[in-house]
Amino acid sequence: EQGAYVLDTIGIPEQTPWNTWFRTSCLDFFSDGRMAVGTYGGDVWIVSGIDAGLERLTWKRFAGGLYEPMGLRIVDDQVYVTCKDRITRLHDFTGNDEADFYESFSADSDVSVNFHAFNFDLQTDAAGNFYYAKSGHGADFALPGAIIRISPDGRQRSVVATGFRSPNGMGMLPDGRPTASDNQGQWMPASKINVIAQDQFYGWVPTYSTRMWAPDGGRIDPKSVVAPETFTKPIVWMPQEFDNSSGGQLWIDDPRWGPLSGRLLHTSFGKGWMAYLLMQKIGESEQAAIIKLPFDFRTGIMRARVNPTDGQVYATGLDGWNGGGRPGLQDKGIQRLRYSGRPEWMVTQATVADQTLRLRFTLPIGHASGLDGTAFTLEAWNYRWQASYGSDQYAPSTNKVGREIWTVANVEVDPDGCGVCLTVPDLQPVDQLRLICRFQGLDGTPLLEEIYWTIHATQE
Repeated sequence: EQGAYVLDTIGIPEQTPWNTWFRTSCLDFFSDGRMAVGTYGGDVWIVSGIDAGLERLTWKRFAGGLYEPMGLRIVDDQVYVTCKDRITRLHDFTGNDEADFYESFSADSDVSVNFHAFNFDLQTDAAGNFYYAKSGHGADFALPGAIIRISPDGRQRSVVATGFRSPNGMGMLPDGRPTASDNQGQWMPASKINVIAQDQFYGWVPTYSTRMWAPDGGRIDPKSVVAPETFTKPIVWMPQEFDNSSGGQLWIDDPRWGPLSGRLLHTSFGKGWMAYLLMQKIGESEQAAIIKLPFDFRTGIMRARVNPTDGQVYATGLDGWNGGGRPGLQDKGIQRLRYSGRPEWMVTQATVADQTLRLRFTLPIGHASGLDGTAFTLEAWNYRWQASYGSDQYAPSTNKVGREIWTVANVEVDPDGCGVCLTVPDLQPVDQLRLICRFQGLDGTPLLEEIYWTIHATQE
């Protein structure tokens, strides 16, 4: 426990009477702080005794036999689970922490058996609507991947947006707009995070098939599909080395979580990392910088929630096919990212203006280190939206394969030392900017940060 944030581990039973394979896939919390955990194999477990020390946990199986749960939400202390065939509402009439009735809350019109096809996550908005994401790739579904909205009573289903390849995770912003990630692949230049708007198209096109799968179960001829001219851009792109396989998001606004509260978090299934976004709106354009937190989770993480009793962030996930991911990830794991109250230097603001990049920090830097010409490295590139798998990186000024180096012409350190303003003459809208900062603290401690930025606009 040296920094501002600490990673704790939740113990998971080594064996159960049901020979449970704990491939943990989703979680949420009851109002009293008990945790419900879903497993890929079809269970829901209730974990009691969560406290500061995590030494007296009790696991009890609440439900079983569900079809590949990939999302779980507790509303009014009732458990809802996103399965491959439906959203199931679990009723405990006797109050003994065992589900007595499995209600088909909202049956899905598509049940695809391909190993790529899932129904991902479960989120709610302030009005009580439910949201989950459907794969396009591998799904026997007429739409090219979709975000689905379900009314609070489960009676009405509607499509919010389309164009998703493998959207393994969602989030919800304070203003009620969902977020969703997607992963590099065909028609997906790189991993990304989207803010979802009604009736928008987010890029994935079903123009190919395999021996095991064809769009809409073969009723759509991939050769006849015409791709749209464009798609709605994400708030941030992420290269493979940062996130090869994205998970879901979490808006954290509990003040008990310290200086990073009030921001959107992002989980990486492929890397087992968590990152935070620094978002900015310029005119009608929304964009963000993303920064990895310095923790290696034990497993690929894809779902995160806040425990209402302690205000801390809990994340879970599993490990499966993971080309390009971090080696050694476990197939189960639940960990808590806890604010310790200790001071630590972190970037808390990243904004763009005409030819300038501005950063703010939690603690001051040494003034001289900010003015050092070697303090900053900037690389910029664009991606190409195309039918083939992923995209090369293209220099913005030449459109040739490769990264472009941008120079910092001037640096101004804020009077309090807790920020810098960089003048970058080449600054322009770009899919990806990689900024490395090398500072020193007031005591000479090295301070290093890597920021990935997507810039859609630089001025009103």
